Amino acid sequence: MAEVASLIVVNLLIATFIGFLIGYFVGKSSSNSSNYTPAVDSENGENPVKQKQKQEKAKTSVNPIFRKNSSVDNKPLVLSAPRQSGKDNLAKIKGIDLQIQEDLNSLGIFHFDQISKWSNKNCDWVEEYLHLPNYAKQFQWVDQAKILESGKETIYSQKIENKEIEVS
Repeated sequence: MAEVASLIVVNLLIATFIGFLIGYFVGKSSSNSSNYTPAVDSENGENPVKQKQKQEKAKTSVNPIFRKNSSVDNKPLVLSAPRQSGKDNLAKIKGIDLQIQEDLNSLGIFHFDQISKWSNKNCDWVEEYLHLPNYAKQFQWVDQAKILESGKETIYSQKIENKEIEVS
């Protein structure tokens, strides 16, 4: 009786192994030979599959923090919404234009004190996330944010306030 049970178990293990091998090779061959390209929609000239992917992406937006490969440990402190006092004008920091400010806001960074508390690893994470290599360090965002957080102004922020420099 024990011999029959052990033979059954051995046969099941062999069948499982063979099944995995077959599945692996079938999956590998189908991914290598994916020459199929769907028809192009004649109205707007876009692939219907890509249109559907865009629509799905628009429906379900995942927090962008979790879409990146960088370590979550180095992610700076983020907020889900600005404080009741309103968000700070991050464009007062040299090197932050309206697009970068919008990206920082979508990330959850709204205030000078958030940026002033960044470490070098936080700067690296944000630079990698926003695809701005060495940008935060080059323009010294942390130092400028510390000054602006204390209520003082930098030369650049004064020019922004006086509309001598227009942020685009």
